[in-house]
Amino acid sequence: MNGWQKIALVVALAISSFFALTVVAGRYIEQRRVSEEITRLRDELYRARVSSDRCRGSLLTSESSLQTLTMTIDSLRIRVDSFEALGGGNVPANRYEEYLSVFESYNDSVAAWDVRSERLLAAEAACRAVIQEHNELSDSIQAILAGLGPGS
Repeated sequence: MNGWQKIALVVALAISSFFALTVVAGRYIEQRRVSEEITRLRDELYRARVSSDRCRGSLLTSESSLQTLTMTIDSLRIRVDSFEALGGGNVPANRYEEYLSVFESYNDSVAAWDVRSERLLAAEAACRAVIQEHNELSDSIQAILAGLGPGS
């Protein structure tokens, strides 16, 4: 081999080494980026899961409270009806104060039920959004992992 051929061979080896190194570095950088993205999404997924679980727990508590209030309202309604039935539609004078107290409790409870019911509906809508976010994050992670292929 003459001098020019040796120089050409060295230059060709240097260029191919540079391109090979560039490809390897690019793959490493991409793997690192994907790994960081997966870690970020997993962290977000964990936070979304905690929020979702809290939301569900809060909804269960609110629903239970609303059911208890419903039973109280039903009980008060029965008492109001029984007072009204005593006098054929008119409450006897000697029981009127007690009737009025029960009737006011009934009305207050119905008003409280309306407020709690509206809050529960709003909380359910908010929980749906939290759960949707959780599901979307889970889908994103699964799509990334599926794109990496088996054994990744």
